[in-house]
Amino acid sequence: MIAKPSIAFNDFAGTAGDVTSRSVHGRTILSHKAYQDKTKTPAQAVSRNALAKISRAYKQLTDSQMRAWETLAGHLKGASLFGEAASMTGHNAFVRLNSNRAYIGEDMLTDAPAWDVEIPQVRFTDWCISEDYICFTGVEDEAERYLLVAKMSDAQSAGISAGYGKIVIISPDKVPDWGDIDLTAAFSSVMGGSPINGKKYFIELYWIDSKTGITGIPARVSGICQPGSQISGETFGRRIAVHDSDLIRDEYDHMHNMSVEFAPGSTICTVDAEYNTGDYNVASGKAIITKEMSDRFPNFRAYVAGRRGAAGNYWPCWYEVNKWKWGQDYEMNFSNRGGLWNRVGLVFGTSPAFQF
Repeated sequence: MIAKPSIAFNDFAGTAGDVTSRSVHGRTILSHKAYQDKTKTPAQAVSRNALAKISRAYKQLTDSQMRAWETLAGHLKGASLFGEAASMTGHNAFVRLNSNRAYIGEDMLTDAPAWDVEIPQVRFTDWCISEDYICFTGVEDEAERYLLVAKMSDAQSAGISAGYGKIVIISPDKVPDWGDIDLTAAFSSVMGGSPINGKKYFIELYWIDSKTGITGIPARVSGICQPGSQISGETFGRRIAVHDSDLIRDEYDHMHNMSVEFAPGSTICTVDAEYNTGDYNVASGKAIITKEMSDRFPNFRAYVAGRRGAAGNYWPCWYEVNKWKWGQDYEMNFSNRGGLWNRVGLVFGTSPAFQF
């Protein structure tokens, strides 16, 4: 039997089982014991493993290098505490910036970087979160040296308004893809699942300068996960794209990899696909996509360049790429329309698409 605190013992303070008692201004307050979340994300693992090594490395610097880091620290501000900027030492600056660089796979800096580099703020047009899709659109691309760091919380109650203290890094090195930042796979990999409808999520995005490790001001958003059916191309502006994960694999599947995308707001189609028909003597590759993707993806026809044959023996070809419904199958075909016939085909390029 566990003896639990009682309001009868006004001077009691301590923990018994999962209940904690403390005395505040003569009143005894009972609460459940808080347990630390022992989940460790990949970014946290990198940070913890590298932190001791980085800290020790600072002691190996020359006096002039340490002075340079102290000067840099004087220009960098630590986290604010009650509205006042905390001071930062050269050691703090060295560890912080090199930890940031470790996140994105960069080597350790020994010489202090320039401090007067202006890091841009993340700017985007729209964003959404559903059980199968987390994406920001219209993200303004920056110089190649800048990478986007994305942090997210796990599922929170819809009534929570301050959940940014629970966010963790899910991706340290994103770059916009036609203005999109897709966090779906990153969230699933770190959190071990998909967002839950009706739950609230907190997200933070900021640029990191890969050359210095200095980060920009974060952009923060929060929202409640919606059913996927409510995240449509019309209401959100979701880019039309089909990839390997949207294929239904069967014995007639010829695709080794596939990516077909439409540029936002246009009928320009970009194709990157590879197929091998094996024992089937046909001059085309075929893929069957899911009904959900087919409903979003229009029927179309485009003409794209490509090549056929094995490595070292390629021949230029011309392909007709189309998507259409045949019975209950939702097919995407890559048909050879000119050039040497071969079972292996590589289709790549950009072309106007014609809907039918």
